[in-house]
Amino acid sequence: MSFIWSAFLIICIIFSCIFLSPEVVVESISNSSKGAIENIFVIASMLIFWSGMFNILSNCNILSKASKKLYSLVSFLFKKDEVSDKAKEYISLNIASNLMGVGNAATVNSLKGIEELQNSNKDKKRLNRSMATFIVLNTASMQIIPTSMISLRTLYNSQNPSEIILPVICVSFISLIIAFVALKILWRFYE
Repeated sequence: MSFIWSAFLIICIIFSCIFLSPEVVVESISNSSKGAIENIFVIASMLIFWSGMFNILSNCNILSKASKKLYSLVSFLFKKDEVSDKAKEYISLNIASNLMGVGNAATVNSLKGIEELQNSNKDKKRLNRSMATFIVLNTASMQIIPTSMISLRTLYNSQNPSEIILPVICVSFISLIIAFVALKILWRFYE
């Protein structure tokens, strides 16, 4: 894969130098690098902020109380599977993180949740239904407040950075429904 990207990059630079002036190519590379660094700082600052907030909320037991509100939903989604209470807690925390649009902060809970699900998995070399359900739930996550996207839109001077909230809610809800329907259909072939 690195060969393909390297070849693609070299071809683009050669064509740019042929059809544009080298100054334009260098300026474009410089501006792109500057934009990438700014994006990294914005995303990193959001990740640090929300990870810190989740840590504070977790230490104050507020997060566990909030995740208990999602606990019944998680129990419903995993009703056919044997899922430990600890795994349900991590899954609930993951859902709470994704609902707030900070999927990066949900990564730790995702990994711990999968680890707990793997502990109860009878066949360690094969994905079980609860793991597949959690992967789908995490990947096609429902978002109510897309904080990362709003911060990026703010960085790029959007007139109204929060105008994407309703479309994001609609799209994430539809994608979640489609993902669960696809999981139900495809799981029959996997078993």
